[in-house]
Amino acid sequence: MYQIRLATKDDINDIITLVKELASYEKMSDKVTFSNEQFSTSIFKNNYAKILVCEYENNIIGYAIYFYTFSSFLGRGGIYLEDLYVKPEFRNQGIGKKFLATLAQICIDENLGRLEWECLTWNEPSLAFYYKLGAKNRDDFFHLRVDGKELENLANLLKIK
Repeated sequence: MYQIRLATKDDINDIITLVKELASYEKMSDKVTFSNEQFSTSIFKNNYAKILVCEYENNIIGYAIYFYTFSSFLGRGGIYLEDLYVKPEFRNQGIGKKFLATLAQICIDENLGRLEWECLTWNEPSLAFYYKLGAKNRDDFFHLRVDGKELENLANLLKIK
């Protein structure tokens, strides 16, 4: 029987292995730059995000990383799903759906206004799955990011007189 639960510190090595599997699937292994300690501290000490895991026969077979957001227009919070991953041999068994339903229930229980996430444009199996569950693509916004050197340059604007 599959069980979805909140991750504990004891799960961290299994989660990190799965994060690296996801990065490989997404052709982004070179983007994984964290140390195991940094990852663990970010989740369990700094509380930057929460992780749900799916356990089967005492093995972690999937995970969902999420964090809280806020909508000024709704005047309430939401959940952003950073990662959703299920090991390939366990896909098409309802586990991804159970993860998303669990997150939706958290939204309902906590009176949050929405659940949102991104999906790579080439990931057609995942897109079809999400659309089937009622997700909609937002084509009226661009997703912007500043990181690395550009992040430092932006912060350095505060030093300009």
